[in-house]
Amino acid sequence: MLELKDLEVEVSGKRILQGVNLTIDTAQTHILFGPNGAGKTTLLMSIMGFPEYKVTSGRILFNDEDVTHLPLHERARRG
Repeated sequence: MLELKDLEVEVSGKRILQGVNLTIDTAQTHILFGPNGAGKTTLLMSIMGFPEYKVTSGRILFNDEDVTHLPLHERARRG
């Protein structure tokens, strides 16, 4: 399961995501769509842990483990 709880993200000191909440249960499929500039790629890069996307508030949980501050390679190892 993947959960985002009140996620806020900054890039270069500018807030680009605010108050994002999302739950995706195991074996579920979701589609993320919206217009250009809506934050789709930003959200995915933040979840994956790319260092330029700084989570300033909220949590990212994967299978009930808080992975918010784990580096990209550690998140990738978890699935």
